[in-house]
Amino acid sequence: MQTLWIFLIACIGYLDYFTGKTLLTRPIVLGPLVGLALGNLTAGCKIGATVELAMMGAVGVGAALPPEVVSGGILGVAFAIIGHKDAGMAVALGLPIAMLVMLLRNVLFIAVVPLFTARADKYAEKGDANGVDRMHWFGGIFGMYLPLAILVTVSFAAGGGVMKQVLNMVPQFIQDGLSISAGILPALGFAILLRMIINKKIIGYLIIGFLLTAYLKLPVVGVALLAAAIIMILLYTNNNKSNNDQANTLEVDDDDF
Repeated sequence: MQTLWIFLIACIGYLDYFTGKTLLTRPIVLGPLVGLALGNLTAGCKIGATVELAMMGAVGVGAALPPEVVSGGILGVAFAIIGHKDAGMAVALGLPIAMLVMLLRNVLFIAVVPLFTARADKYAEKGDANGVDRMHWFGGIFGMYLPLAILVTVSFAAGGGVMKQVLNMVPQFIQDGLSISAGILPALGFAILLRMIINKKIIGYLIIGFLLTAYLKLPVVGVALLAAAIIMILLYTNNNKSNNDQANTLEVDDDDF
């Protein structure tokens, strides 16, 4: 039954191929679902959030290929829960799994998906729009969606018991090292994310957030609420400015008339 739940969770994670970027792929979403399926929702939430921090910067930018976060998130959290280990073990397992599945996903892109696109080209030459639509759906389902979901499910079914034994054989000092690395990797994830989005316009807000948490000891929820309030004020101010500019433009046009 657990294997079936993992398959369904993987199907949810890979829905981005059809629905667009809904962020269902993220470990912070899939982790609690895995925890619920394995009977430990609390661990799923905690471990999923930690894996999310480690993989926060794993997003595709241009031609860059990020790790495959769905498989890494699901299997990392699942194996950690099964082995009764902490988030450090989930991160240590999830990242290599995500990198390996990324390579397998690229094989599907190179070897399988082009078969459907070539067929779609033939339908396009005949003016058969329905045939092109069918190849779009078949290529997404059988060329990418189902193979990856089945891969995650088979890996879980084959590796659950074996992985539990392997985790129990890992020496304690290695587990302690993995726990420490799990604390470092989220910082790396934040650094990768900031490197992509940081600019002169938002550096001031970043400094304010750092001061609030580091010196005033304001919790993260408080910082998030303050940020939301600042955004609302900025949106209100910009809307009023736009309305005033538009009104002034209309007045000038009327005077010219």
